[in-house]
Amino acid sequence: MANYLNFDIYDLQLTNLIGNSQLRQLLISTANWSILVVEDIDCSLELQDRRQPRMMNPDLARMMNIDRYPTTQGGCGACVVLLSKYNPVLDQVDDFTVSSCLTLLCSINGCSITTTEGIGNTRDGFHPIHERFSGFHASQCGFCTPGMCMSLFSALVNAEKIPPPEPPLGFSKLKVSKAEKAIVGNLCRYTGYHPMANACKSFGADVDMEDLGLNSFWRKGDSKDVKLSSLPSYKRNGDVCTFPQFLKSENRNFKDF
Repeated sequence: MANYLNFDIYDLQLTNLIGNSQLRQLLISTANWSILVVEDIDCSLELQDRRQPRMMNPDLARMMNIDRYPTTQGGCGACVVLLSKYNPVLDQVDDFTVSSCLTLLCSINGCSITTTEGIGNTRDGFHPIHERFSGFHASQCGFCTPGMCMSLFSALVNAEKIPPPEPPLGFSKLKVSKAEKAIVGNLCRYTGYHPMANACKSFGADVDMEDLGLNSFWRKGDSKDVKLSSLPSYKRNGDVCTFPQFLKSENRNFKDF
């Protein structure tokens, strides 16, 4: 899966800003939960910034993917990431997508950022979203794919907050109509939206398997049971943690001041 997002998960998964009103310090939790502190942060810096590496802090520049750029105006959705905020009073995490090209670092103090590499990658294995986008031929040049994957992931995460009934095994609580709308804010210039919609609908609890169209998972004429068993397995409430416990503790401590 191509990396067109702001942070490379091998270096950075979760971000927390600390310090004074000038935000001079960036506290970064890496994928293996080690801590790296980057000094002298420019408050005008965005999650995805177009400036050259020589103009930035070298540690931060190394972690930012700045060799490919979407619109940088929030128009295409290619740089979408999941932003998670924790409310220590309600003990509740709110998850929603943002365009990293429009999001300032100083606006995500105490928040968690998850990118497409955070949910799956070549080292740890791909997420079912990645596998189904590939299997339904929903990616051509790959430029828009990471943002679409994160838009769908956000929809799946928030669907788990919906009360019962429980969906069938291997499906989410999303309805097909909601799954299709998960990528309405993402633009594609090549592939066309039908295979992308099929990839999204495949997670829907009420999906009609006959409606999913051409894919590499099963052959025409295969039974419903074969189709169900051929889809990459999706485990609800899987291994992806959008807001780690240590960051919750940081937010609780900050609230007490």
